[in-house]
Amino acid sequence: MKRPENTAERREAPATTGIQYWIQAIGPAGAVSLLSLLVAWTAIGLAVVGSLRASVLCALGAFLLDMLDGFVARRLGVSSEFGRQLDSFIDVINYSVYAAVLSSFYIAPGILGWSVGFVIVATGILRLIRFNIEGFTDDEPIKYYRGIVVCHLSLAAIVFLLFDQIFQGALWVAILGSVVLIVLSILQLTLIKIRKTGRQALWAALVVPLAAGAILFLA
Repeated sequence: MKRPENTAERREAPATTGIQYWIQAIGPAGAVSLLSLLVAWTAIGLAVVGSLRASVLCALGAFLLDMLDGFVARRLGVSSEFGRQLDSFIDVINYSVYAAVLSSFYIAPGILGWSVGFVIVATGILRLIRFNIEGFTDDEPIKYYRGIVVCHLSLAAIVFLLFDQIFQGALWVAILGSVVLIVLSILQLTLIKIRKTGRQALWAALVVPLAAGAILFLA
């Protein structure tokens, strides 16, 4: 007897397979995100081997690319859940891990810096998981993040790295830097509303003084 066809067992073949799937899923905006990850990963490697000037310049470049991927997605109308998840995972490396490396190796080397680094990475991951689940607040038409954004940790760490090099490893830099980074890390998990700005020029302007500081004071 012929077995009746069970529609629940039927599976449609995926529209795309293999490399085609990844090209379609990543898209132009995702390609920019991956380029940002490559530059950030280079920044981390340069920091580990002590090339601080090049490291900070790469980290700032990754920051600009991270802003660009959102612009590309909006411009081309290709925003997707995959892109949102990809961006968040990359943000952990671009910002949380990079800030943790600066804290652990330079701002407060030793057990204090490594402890601060763990707090930065752990709270950054938790904050991004919450964002992926909850998204922005519902205060339309203005969108707000919940909690401090992860890129603030990276930018703050670069500032204290510059202080550490200018003041030649002064103890107060290690203590103040550790306190500020821990406070910012905790603020990532709060419900403080941070307005999402579309003014890329405003964020890009922050890169200029930090890049100048890196060129002038870092080796």
